[in-house]
Amino acid sequence: MKLSNLDIRTIADGLGVFGATACALHCITLPALLVLGATVPNVFFTDESFHKTMLWLVVPSALLAFTLGCRRHKDRRVLVLGALGIVGMVVAGTVLHDLLGETAEKLVTLGAAALLIAAHFRNFKLCRAASC
Repeated sequence: MKLSNLDIRTIADGLGVFGATACALHCITLPALLVLGATVPNVFFTDESFHKTMLWLVVPSALLAFTLGCRRHKDRRVLVLGALGIVGMVVAGTVLHDLLGETAEKLVTLGAAALLIAAHFRNFKLCRAASC
């Protein structure tokens, strides 16, 4: 079965939304779970490998989806939102914790995730429009 560019882009948008949402939920729920004393394996949620894995999921799927989508609809807002979201995720996931601390890392990650989700939804919507 051969996948078309539309199918690949749709899958990439879906993965991007999933990854960005997972990052946002991770940042929001971990403090709440820790405060409530839940027996969540703390090693998994605070381990640096989780952040690196999320970057390996989010960045390639976002680049693929935005590249394929923007080639068709040429919407610059998708590119700007997507680029800001990707840069924010990479910076937050690699160096921000050491530079500014955990709170800044979480805030930037949440902002970047929101930008990526908005870009993916806009990309998806535009590609579903009649012009694509």
